[in-house]
Amino acid sequence: MKKISPLLLILVIFTSFTYAQTKEEKKQIKEKLAQEEFESTKKIIDSKMYVFDATWLTTQNARRINIMGNINQIEVKSDSTKASLQYFGVVTVSRFSSESGVNFDDKIEDYIVKYNDKKKKIFISYTARNKGEKYDISITVFKDGSAFVDLYGTYRNNITYEGTIEPIIINNKKKKK
Repeated sequence: MKKISPLLLILVIFTSFTYAQTKEEKKQIKEKLAQEEFESTKKIIDSKMYVFDATWLTTQNARRINIMGNINQIEVKSDSTKASLQYFGVVTVSRFSSESGVNFDDKIEDYIVKYNDKKKKIFISYTARNKGEKYDISITVFKDGSAFVDLYGTYRNNITYEGTIEPIIINNKKKKK
């Protein structure tokens, strides 16, 4: 029995030492993966060729609505932007239009990108217009590509969309005639 106790003590010390190393290594690996994710997301934003796919929206009165299964997107291509989003909020000025939701296809104005490397967040803001309304768009992108979009319209209450940022992939293959 005396021979087992020192052996057991050595095993316990070795195991706890190995566990402590493993815990630190896991933390370093997790940080490295987070940084790689963030760098990948930064490249997507820097390309100015991305699409925001919304899955949830939150109205001004904190009503959260699942909009999965419907096309709810904001697309950014170089110097232009296009959107087709559902809208559940208050419209302050009534317009005689068959349009429902938020729709625009316009040039981007005042495009600003700010990076917070410490918190691994990206902040984007710009302005777009359609025939009768101006929209101020603020996008907060997280390291993994998840994002929140705050949309402020000239004649609408603000609304928040939750979703993901994905790159737009351009197919360079030649079309057959």
